[in-house]
Amino acid sequence: MTAALNERREDVPEELTSSVDTLTAVLRAVEEPDTSPQDRQAVTDSAQDVDSTLKVISDDGTPGKVREQLTALVKQVTATLKAGQETDVRPEDRSRVFLVVKRTTPALKMVGDPETPPKLRGQAKTLINNVNKGAEQNQGSGEEGLATLWTSSGAEPLADPDIPKGLREDVGEESTRVSKHIRQASDPESSPQERDEARQEMREGTARMRDAQEEAAAARDRPDASLGKAAEVCTNAIFAAVQERKLSKGLKDVTPQSWDSAGVKDFWKASDEGNDLLDVRAQLQNDEHTHAPFEVARLITNLAEVVPQKDLTVTLAGKPAAHCKQTAVYLDRQGITAGDWLTTQDW
Repeated sequence: MTAALNERREDVPEELTSSVDTLTAVLRAVEEPDTSPQDRQAVTDSAQDVDSTLKVISDDGTPGKVREQLTALVKQVTATLKAGQETDVRPEDRSRVFLVVKRTTPALKMVGDPETPPKLRGQAKTLINNVNKGAEQNQGSGEEGLATLWTSSGAEPLADPDIPKGLREDVGEESTRVSKHIRQASDPESSPQERDEARQEMREGTARMRDAQEEAAAARDRPDASLGKAAEVCTNAIFAAVQERKLSKGLKDVTPQSWDSAGVKDFWKASDEGNDLLDVRAQLQNDEHTHAPFEVARLITNLAEVVPQKDLTVTLAGKPAAHCKQTAVYLDRQGITAGDWLTTQDW
């Protein structure tokens, strides 16, 4: 990826060369062995999206206004990645910042696509900018950091052409509104009173944003996936979005005893192994990489306690949340209840 960016650097406008250098530096930093695999993947995925955007910016056929918008967004995204990589950022907050960037950079394509309806393009631009600026300022910490993660989930339905346009616009409207409050609540130059007022507006707006994301998610067809595949997608999304301390506490009853002495540093990835088993890969506190089989039913029922139904969509984004609900449907047929994930709408 760094080699591709070095080549791209020769073609981009001069004002973006420093952003390309920043992105390259972050990519090199996450190659260090103490970086969690999830953080490394999040930065790599974001870099690929930015690289595609740089190609659009360098294209002579791209309208000047669009080029200007994309240039500003690339600057902001790379600044956010740099902020997340700062040494004083706690690892769990760093992961949150990187995930926010990963969730929003795919929407850069919407901004550069001439076929995107103007209202959706404007919403995508505002959401990417505000969410990333907020993450740069709050560095993934505190109430604002969590709200930033939740708001970044709106980028997925906003960019999904399979969701009715009206519902996408509703998600865009509520998400961009919350993103503005996050930005002000996270701004060190705002007065304490301004931050308090913005924080209250952020809380109130989050409820409306949650409803809009839920309605958009409900408009999708159910995932066509087996129990194992649905559980795999669901589990990986939770591993990426939920902080490790909360995961370790929630999964203590199903974690292999051989992992307990060192402790888990990073629940990384789950893979469908068939026979109602997931192979879970993890990085231990001693930096050892290991894996073990987990029973789908036991793992999912514990994860359902970690992320309740009301937080599924805003925490994971719509498609992964739908896989969690589909997993719960399969388990319910076996007489196993996955927390409160199933509602009357899921029958």
